[in-house]
Amino acid sequence: MSEDPDVEALRQDDSNWKLGLFYASMKDPAPLVPKRHGWGWTLNFGSPWVGLAGVILVIVVVWGVFF
Repeated sequence: MSEDPDVEALRQDDSNWKLGLFYASMKDPAPLVPKRHGWGWTLNFGSPWVGLAGVILVIVVVWGVFF
């Protein structure tokens, strides 16, 4: 299965990689994207699903610490 050329261009664009490590593009719908270098996957911090998961994680941790 081949990737959409527009999405692949977004993933190669330097402006979407913060500090060269963190990928953030609101135009890319995928919450997980292939790492830029090497094997594996990284989060798309521009995805609303990743933001929602982060908020839920913070709530769970705070709940666990205080209750």
